[in-house]
Amino acid sequence: MEAVPHTRTNLFNDLSSLGIQVGDGLFVHASMSAIGATVGGARTIVECLLETVGAAGLIGMPGFSSDAYFPAEIDKSRLTEEQIAEIENVVPGFDVAKSPTSGMGIIAETFRNWPGTQRSAHPTVSICLNGPKASDFLEEHSLAWATGERTPLGKLRDRQAMKIFLIGVGWNRCSALHTAETLAQNKRTKSRRFKNSGANGTWVETPDVADDMNRLFPTVGEAFEKTGNVSFGVFGSAECRICDFRSLVDFASDWIDCSNRRSGDDS
Repeated sequence: MEAVPHTRTNLFNDLSSLGIQVGDGLFVHASMSAIGATVGGARTIVECLLETVGAAGLIGMPGFSSDAYFPAEIDKSRLTEEQIAEIENVVPGFDVAKSPTSGMGIIAETFRNWPGTQRSAHPTVSICLNGPKASDFLEEHSLAWATGERTPLGKLRDRQAMKIFLIGVGWNRCSALHTAETLAQNKRTKSRRFKNSGANGTWVETPDVADDMNRLFPTVGEAFEKTGNVSFGVFGSAECRICDFRSLVDFASDWIDCSNRRSGDDS
């Protein structure tokens, strides 16, 4: 017999059981497949999140997109410089209203299009927020170090009752851990190349923290769990983790700093 699909009522009760309250801020990473069959699908998920935190609350999700990158499916090594230049010329670039999220899932994409949701202007690492004073957090988003101090994720550390909410995903999906590494003295770095300022923009290259590729983030998340500062529960059929935003970033920044320092000493 098939499982009974989740409804708005039982999902709302799940959020209440997790301790989420009116006025909370939630930065959410979520898997629809982990939550399971739901009447209303992603729409119901977004409605439940917004209703639970209420008019005074704030919901955030990653709006990361690929419209400003060179197409990943095209092998540059097979192209001439002229062909590469031609493709780069027609890369559409980022449009804050039109660019879809890339790899963020149906819940994040539904949230991006939700009435009242605002989005920061970074061409590849934008952040979506819905709630009072969202624009205050989104107004500045530096091109370099795109999850750092001068970005929405950096500023959300200062919002009272701001929490990380992982729904059916692991610490490897937690964007705030990139913020933590950006703030660390010893960080892994990369260059990020993208088209800035839309279709007619220019290509720029900026420094940023490296992709984790499951090397540190799952381990630092487990270490943070051992401090007792992570709550666990379920939302639909998904296992969940919830914790204070700033506490995670502060802990992880120190942990990653020490880990990277040790790695540097060993190299």
